Amino acid sequence: MAKTQMKDMIVLVPGTMGSILQKDGQDIWNVSLQAALRAVKGLAEQGSFFEQLAIEEDDPERDYLDDGIKPTGLIQDVRLAPGFMKIIDGYSFLRKKLTEDFNVTCGKNYFEFAYDWRRDNRVSARLLKKLIDDKLPKWQEISSSKKDAKVILIAHSMGGLVCRYYLEHLGGGEYCKALFSLGTSYRGSVKMLDFLANDYRKIPIPGLKDVLATFTSTYQLLPMYPVVKVNEKWQRVGETNGIPGVERARAKEAREFLEIINSLNEYSYGFKPIIGVGQKSTLQSTKLCNGKLTASNKPPRHPETQQYLDSDSITGDDTVPVASTIPFALKHNMLERYVAGSHCKLQSNQQVWNLLEYYLSDLQGNRGDFLGNYQNFEGIHLNIKQPAISLTVDDLYLRDEEMTLGAEIVNIDSDTLKRKGNFGGLSAIITPASDNGTNLKLEENFELQGNSSYKLSLGRKLTPGLYHLEVETNKADESAPEAVHNLFQVMK
Repeated sequence: MAKTQMKDMIVLVPGTMGSILQKDGQDIWNVSLQAALRAVKGLAEQGSFFEQLAIEEDDPERDYLDDGIKPTGLIQDVRLAPGFMKIIDGYSFLRKKLTEDFNVTCGKNYFEFAYDWRRDNRVSARLLKKLIDDKLPKWQEISSSKKDAKVILIAHSMGGLVCRYYLEHLGGGEYCKALFSLGTSYRGSVKMLDFLANDYRKIPIPGLKDVLATFTSTYQLLPMYPVVKVNEKWQRVGETNGIPGVERARAKEAREFLEIINSLNEYSYGFKPIIGVGQKSTLQSTKLCNGKLTASNKPPRHPETQQYLDSDSITGDDTVPVASTIPFALKHNMLERYVAGSHCKLQSNQQVWNLLEYYLSDLQGNRGDFLGNYQNFEGIHLNIKQPAISLTVDDLYLRDEEMTLGAEIVNIDSDTLKRKGNFGGLSAIITPASDNGTNLKLEENFELQGNSSYKLSLGRKLTPGLYHLEVETNKADESAPEAVHNLFQVMK
């Protein structure tokens, strides 16, 4: 199949932890969790492996800090920080698809923007501007469309915040044809708040929480809307005293950044957020009592009306709630598209790529059609409440513990499920995500626990390492949910 001619320039912007960081020519963030924990044990007398990533002071006026740490490229394979962030397949999937299906050339009209994800997103936006200001005119000179060529941004997770600040507050909108954001938390993530307050409860990772707390970007991922319940009153993080692990002043300052991001009511460029839904484990709110913060997947109430969120909106991608991924300006002008899946898989999700490929191809034709709804394109989902498989999976399991996986078929009515026989039930395919000394491929069926809930207790122990998890229905059907993917770690 012939490649689609790409007249514009594409820039891929990763999410937090998605860029390789080097110091003195050596990688300090491009290792697996397993290797990191081995390093922690080996450096017990010298401090934590993660301490070298800590920031003493983040000066937003400086492009680079004096610590010698520089971003050098995008993570291309599996990475996991339990309770905080998972990156499946890195960004190799998107690179492969873009270069296979479109006539793009790395270094000419395709770039991957690596940035220091520890820092203020405004710094990263400024460096993105420098990249585009340098590369876009050069591409325009050799492109067949000349000055009509613009930049198209594809951003995953926090990368969307970087792009929005560049586009709307550094003049980038004039040069941009479209922004596609994948699971960006425009209004913050409750999961980040829970991690700062509680670490990863199962096995605290030495030094990780304290180091993350030094990052400006960590605070810029905290929820800006009222998600903390204190004595029956709903408050914002920056309005609340006594949240463990959180500096109130920094949270308030970070909220002001998110307010700037969400300040525009219209856009000079095509803007299509692609949003992960269907994961009931997505944290939605917290409760602060006696100095302890407890997170929940129950929705917060409106601080004035005390009304819960619309039930259809109580979903997410297991990391970012839908309420956070919809920018203010789009609340009544729904341009976003929904994909049933997990946050860590959005950048390597085939459904997401189907959307991107369709839109990117169209952008090389009639841009007026791009801004339309495309009601007839079956690959685009307008319904937030679409069939999905919701997973309950720990990020990390000890080798000797019973490994239990949960799953549920959601957003399909009981009559349909009964008529379809639950699509034959659910099965799990577990394969090593990295070299752990085995070629094991484990296929197991879940046990039905209720009308649509399933449980899988793995009867055999897995070799320590990272594993891909794919859960799908046993029978194909046009009304069945798509397979869902995730990642977990087995430790010694």
